[in-house]
Amino acid sequence: MKKLETKNSKYLDLITYVVCFALVIATPYLAGPTAPLFDWVGYGAMRNFFYELFTGIYWVIEIILMAVFYKKKLKKTILSNPETKGQELPYKRIAVISVVVAVCILVISAQIRFNVKPFYDLGEKFNGYELMNHIGIFIRNIVKCVWIVIMAKAIQSFFEQIGSGKINQLPYAGFVLMMTVGIYDFIIGANSLAVTYLFLYVIYGWLYLLTDRSMMKTYLLVMFIFLF
Repeated sequence: MKKLETKNSKYLDLITYVVCFALVIATPYLAGPTAPLFDWVGYGAMRNFFYELFTGIYWVIEIILMAVFYKKKLKKTILSNPETKGQELPYKRIAVISVVVAVCILVISAQIRFNVKPFYDLGEKFNGYELMNHIGIFIRNIVKCVWIVIMAKAIQSFFEQIGSGKINQLPYAGFVLMMTVGIYDFIIGANSLAVTYLFLYVIYGWLYLLTDRSMMKTYLLVMFIFLF
């Protein structure tokens, strides 16, 4: 019976990853028809803002519905990791995480000539409408980071279960995220530093392990790197 439960859990993790990836790709197409409904605001100049905003809103709704469904029907949590909840990290681990994050920020900063990234994304000349459009992107990326962490948990668990079933320190999640979400972002030009952000997905998977699988800590670190 225990073996059967493990098998079902394993495939549930894989299904979770596939569903999340599908929603990350498909939801923006749902937001597309919604944005023009607000063209009366700014005479259509804020359409991109509403597109990004509703992408983020729909993602939040999907995440909440998934979390409730998994909790009620499948007795499984996707937004937290009960095994590591409230667990403190050793100082050595904190030091490693700090170095990893600092190096990531340094690499990104060097490529944009040490400008503040949110302002770099805006460009040298921008008006109020362009500012709002970039705020929409900012909001969308904040929510996207939640998807990244949910997917990291699911696919890391899947690979560990098809292996020895023991905790593994290889960042499987990072490599899978890079080969799926990362490549998708690269193809659609989601980020100005496309190649850098492609490989950052490996780091995201590694951070999940370095934080002892704490989803909140991982989310905050991923969001910080992703946005800044």
